[in-house]
Amino acid sequence: MIRFAGLAAGAACLALLMATGQAAACSCAKQSREQAAQQASLVITGRVLNVRRDGANSYARIETVRMLKGAAPPVVEVMTPASSAACGFNFERGKTLAIAAQLSEQQFRTTSCLMNAINSPGGK
Repeated sequence: MIRFAGLAAGAACLALLMATGQAAACSCAKQSREQAAQQASLVITGRVLNVRRDGANSYARIETVRMLKGAAPPVVEVMTPASSAACGFNFERGKTLAIAAQLSEQQFRTTSCLMNAINSPGGK
């Protein structure tokens, strides 16, 4: 009986750890490229000049190649969570891609959810 109680307690701890790990993962609602563009206040094609990390956030300096929605200077800074578990996007220096961001508190912000949708093939 004691052995069964120990196994049950161990299984409960394992289940709790697994549930905690799942809760920490990023989860995105499925959206099309068009929905992502509609949600964003800024949509550009841009080239990543550099990326710096500051605490829980990363900041990408992006050269505007083509303006698609909104207004931005020739070089714009976009913030994203540094952790992929917090839906942070991994900007790669030198890469040119579509950038979708929301303006909040005078800072352009994006997530992997928004970036993956705006860069999805076939618009889905």
